[in-house]
Amino acid sequence: MVRPDPRQGQRTAKRQIFRPWDRGGTAREYNKFLGLKSWTRRTPEQQSPYFAELVNAYTAAKTGQIQPVSMRALLYKLSGIILPTLGEEIQAMKVNAACLDRYVIKRLKTGVKRTTVHRELSDIRAILNWSVKRGYLSRNPAAGFEMPERDDEVIFPPSIEELNAIMANAQPHLVRALSLSYYTGLRPGGELYRVTWNDLDCNSASLLIISAKKRGKPSRRIPVHPGFLGILKHWYHDDIDSELPDSMAIVNFNGQPVKSIKNSFNSAKAAAGITRRLRPYDLRHAFASSILAAGGDLKSTSELLGHTRTGTTLRIYQHTNPIMHRAAVGHLPLLTIPKK
Repeated sequence: MVRPDPRQGQRTAKRQIFRPWDRGGTAREYNKFLGLKSWTRRTPEQQSPYFAELVNAYTAAKTGQIQPVSMRALLYKLSGIILPTLGEEIQAMKVNAACLDRYVIKRLKTGVKRTTVHRELSDIRAILNWSVKRGYLSRNPAAGFEMPERDDEVIFPPSIEELNAIMANAQPHLVRALSLSYYTGLRPGGELYRVTWNDLDCNSASLLIISAKKRGKPSRRIPVHPGFLGILKHWYHDDIDSELPDSMAIVNFNGQPVKSIKNSFNSAKAAAGITRRLRPYDLRHAFASSILAAGGDLKSTSELLGHTRTGTTLRIYQHTNPIMHRAAVGHLPLLTIPKK
């Protein structure tokens, strides 16, 4: 009598359990037996990476190319606003015009300004364009999307009366920051807080400025106003008496570098009774506008600001006023008008 091979029985049992098509079943039945979803062709939208993945790749690639302060602001905007509004699990190819239309509606319902939404959409578009260049996406799904109109508020530079009122209520470090901004037009943050006593040349009465990373010249030298040079020397001797090194930032708080003047500026502005919108950055506007209004050379003003194009200076920083309007009209040649 031939005994059956037990291994043969095991193989038979396994086939009976895991291969139902041996009994005439189909692959679809087998997928159902295993609990698998039926296969469907994936569209380009389904094949694309998640937008959050592109955000991570983009910010990683831009690290070192963007100022740390700007990078922190971008990360906050992306993680705290843009991704939650778009949806954490949205795939990049689904961030199309219809999706961005819904984004605009959601954001405007929260009460933010169109200009704010415009900036957020610019970041989204920049990430999508970058992803196409890097080969992460075959195309930009939001190409052709019409950006919403901006509602920029025109903020005129502070008058000398407003500045004097703020200075009268400012802490010492804020006085230094505002004075430097007004007399040099430095950018708050990347330039203003990094200027040290080593950058001051009293012989040539000038400041060496390491420019912020704005695609312009890496550095520039700004002449110091004659009336401001004596103040700088006074501050320098104060810091020397406090045994601070020449490498210390000119704008310091009790011997420590300053990273922001926003809170102290707002407090001083409120104490001065100024209620209109005004920012520390507006002192840079005051610097440029005052020079141009007094007949200063456009190219020189542009170079002092660290701009590569004079058009930027005119477009952003030349705030006109009634005096400038009257002077402009006064340049018209006189007509001989018959008295009839």
